[in-house]
Amino acid sequence: MKMNRLRSYAVGIAAVLISAPIYASMQAQPQHLKLVSANAELTQGLNSKSSRQGQTVTAKLTANVTTAGPMELPKGTMLMGAVEQVQPGNANGSKSEISIVFNEARLKDGREIPIKATLLGAYPPAAVYTLGGVGSYLPIQPRLIPSDQSVIQDPGTLGNIAMHSAVQSDVSGTFLSKKNGIKLSQGTQLQLAIAPESSSSSSASGS
Repeated sequence: MKMNRLRSYAVGIAAVLISAPIYASMQAQPQHLKLVSANAELTQGLNSKSSRQGQTVTAKLTANVTTAGPMELPKGTMLMGAVEQVQPGNANGSKSEISIVFNEARLKDGREIPIKATLLGAYPPAAVYTLGGVGSYLPIQPRLIPSDQSVIQDPGTLGNIAMHSAVQSDVSGTFLSKKNGIKLSQGTQLQLAIAPESSSSSSASGS
């Protein structure tokens, strides 16, 4: 009986010792990213049939953004990124998919700032709207975006294309379609949650 108690005690101690590094690692991760909303537009089109993994993707801010840092990202700042994954789909009904990631803001003065960016929504180019002025049809997002935010945008807003995203994901967002592939036009409007990465603080101090 005593041996069983000692064995249980030893197993319990081992479990604590094993889990301690894991817990410490979790604690070391940032618990609350300070993300702010931003509007941008794609500067080139994307097509699931011709895009390739690693292909450069860029978008341009359509309004000034002040991060929670604070750090100023003026209108016209380029968001630099790439295609993370692409699946073209086919006539047999397999879905098309494009995942993209924006990880850098490039200012007009040439400075490059690492960022965390997550899509909050995607909409047709403003040029297709003739009433209300450019961008007036976009939904109003709160300035501060929760660090656990996730988005499921169903088909309809972008035709047959859906969009999924989550702040906790490594990619900025994933576009999906069950038919006709994915075609995003130049000028496609994007709403994003943006935060400077911790390594960007040194870059910002040089401004």
